[in-house]
Amino acid sequence: MSAITPQQKRLVRETFEEIAESPIEIALLLYGRLFELDPSLRRLFHTDLREQSRKLVTMLNTIVQGLDRFDAMRQELAELGRRHVAYGVKPEHYVTLSSALLWAFARSLEPHFDAETKAAWGAVIESINEAMLSVEH
Repeated sequence: MSAITPQQKRLVRETFEEIAESPIEIALLLYGRLFELDPSLRRLFHTDLREQSRKLVTMLNTIVQGLDRFDAMRQELAELGRRHVAYGVKPEHYVTLSSALLWAFARSLEPHFDAETKAAWGAVIESINEAMLSVEH
């Protein structure tokens, strides 16, 4: 994993403020795109969309607020990954979710989601995925 740069952290923090203002819209974009990319993933979601969007934004908020101490969050993210294994999530699903998440952010944040911002979020999402995938599947 490459380190998340101070500039990337700044971009993620700034754009997350916009994302947090519209959690339901982000969730609709995200899950719509996710199920479009891989319809089989629908069976993994049993929670109401509002509840799922709340969980997503809460988790992202914790990570964004903790970017300067990301290493300290690795254990918690590994535990989250362990729970996701129990739900039936496979390593390849992380790639699909990452793609859907970046797509949803791009739609939600345009025109503020330029290449640099996409790369910043990509670095953060890659770090999250790496930590969550550190458990055995």
